[in-house]
Amino acid sequence: MRAPEQVASEFLATGAPYGVFVDNNLGSNRRYLRSLCQALAPLEKIWSAAITLDVTDEPDLVREMGLAGCTGVFIGFESLSDDNIRAAGKRSPRAKDYAQRVEVFHRNGIQVNGSFVLGFDDDRPDVFENLAGWIEQNRLECATFHILTPYPNTPLFRRMVAEDRILHQDWSLYDTAHCVFRPKHMTPEQLEAGYAWIYQRLFSVSSIWARRPRQLFAVPPYLAMSLLYKRSNWLWKFFIRHRITHAVWNPLVQLTRLRHLHYRARLAREGALPG
Repeated sequence: MRAPEQVASEFLATGAPYGVFVDNNLGSNRRYLRSLCQALAPLEKIWSAAITLDVTDEPDLVREMGLAGCTGVFIGFESLSDDNIRAAGKRSPRAKDYAQRVEVFHRNGIQVNGSFVLGFDDDRPDVFENLAGWIEQNRLECATFHILTPYPNTPLFRRMVAEDRILHQDWSLYDTAHCVFRPKHMTPEQLEAGYAWIYQRLFSVSSIWARRPRQLFAVPPYLAMSLLYKRSNWLWKFFIRHRITHAVWNPLVQLTRLRHLHYRARLAREGALPG
């Protein structure tokens, strides 16, 4: 890992108001993350990163992230079923604690993009509606979904072969958007239809509104970002064709940065604020 001071220097040299850390887990070393936050805080920039949910074991560290400019985290929740998490061999907090851990991020001005896998052996046809309801109830600002995919030469693939559940070996469809195996409690068609449905549900105007931040001053920029990102594919084609993407997006990013600086000042004065 590079020295936090070097990372901060490179970030500053870009001149960009916003950066994304592409590490799989920026919080794998919490002592390093604290040092990195201390180095980034004086820059008055905003950033986002992939992180694991257990970083909320230390709420004061999440607060340091907020004070250092973190505005969003990408978290692999994978499933709301502890049985699914255990079967996947992933160490994770209990699913019943997910909500209060999400709130730790929200109280510190950090948006949450949750990643979920659909089609585990404990998933049934009601998993899509239940998951959508949970995401809306806990106001996750964004969500990403993937159909369980048994990649070749993995333990999951070998188990699926042994159970005669692999449908085909057309590797072009092993893209997490197609069902390439027989799910345990639904048909492949049900899984693919549910995958399409939950994206349509979460990208709907009603769901975007249901997941708005509780802080009133954060609602307008959230709506602007969400609607432009999720409801305006036709508009992005126009922006890209005419090479004006930066001209449109940069002011929104700058406004978000200024809003976060104001929030950060309140956070420094008052501690973790109401979500």
